[in-house]
Amino acid sequence: MDRRLPRGHRLLPLLGLLLGGSVLAQPAPSSMETQARAQRFYAQVCARCHETGIGPVITGRNLPAAFYVAMARSGRNAMPAFRVSDIDDATLQALGEYLAATPAQAAQGAKQ
Repeated sequence: MDRRLPRGHRLLPLLGLLLGGSVLAQPAPSSMETQARAQRFYAQVCARCHETGIGPVITGRNLPAAFYVAMARSGRNAMPAFRVSDIDDATLQALGEYLAATPAQAAQGAKQ
């Protein structure tokens, strides 16, 4: 008895895992406490470089939260990678959401 799936259906189990896993992997909505921790982390850690001209401005960049999370975990150039012991996943996700939601700043010299 041949138990193989028909040619067009071979990827269905994989697709189910990917789609089902993506639903399970979605972070729970951030609590007010987690959001407050994220904003404190930004003010105490991130702003030291990203608001003083040492690192690039990261607020108001219209980037998705996932970008900030990935960048913080992996680091890049002079920016260190932040471990889970530095900032937990929930707080980092809330930080990414906070940064993704920050409005773009007006360009210098632009008329208002």
